Amino acid sequence: MSFPAGSSGGPDGIRPQHLKDMSNCRETDSDLLTALTAFVNMALAGQCPKDVLPIFFGGRLIALDKKCGGIRPIVIGMTLRRLASKCANAVGVASLAAYFRPRQLGVRTPGGCEATVHSARDLQTLPADHVLSKLDFTNAFNSLHRRDMLLAVKDRLPELYAFSLSAYLQPLQSFQVDFKRWPTAG
Repeated sequence: MSFPAGSSGGPDGIRPQHLKDMSNCRETDSDLLTALTAFVNMALAGQCPKDVLPIFFGGRLIALDKKCGGIRPIVIGMTLRRLASKCANAVGVASLAAYFRPRQLGVRTPGGCEATVHSARDLQTLPADHVLSKLDFTNAFNSLHRRDMLLAVKDRLPELYAFSLSAYLQPLQSFQVDFKRWPTAG
């Protein structure tokens, strides 16, 4: 239910709204939820057939113009893979909250960002030999090697390692390449 309204469907055409609508149907809701749970558990256990992996973890590629020039590639994956990934992320965030805290307050720390701002304001009386530093890395995901990501998952989230490994076992399939040029205002 956490998919935003209007979320697009992937190459299979299934939109998150389809799953929401079907899971709210009295005639099929419990059967569907049972089947979805079994499917997600199978995917998280890394039990997807190897022939299916490039499709399941692949997506539909769309290229959009950036406001400042250049192209922003957007990949929309299959809704069932996105559902499995949301479940994996929920487990990962809950498991890693204590690991990140207090160095990273934006992950599973209620009011963490607000606490950071208030703490920074309190540092107006910072001693002369102290320094406040704020670091923000852009696009860190694409800056890390897949091997390093997998090793970190294996070390910190072993219950999600099989799913993560499945995502990287084979080259992914991009089903459709749409180059959309949105009209600019003015």
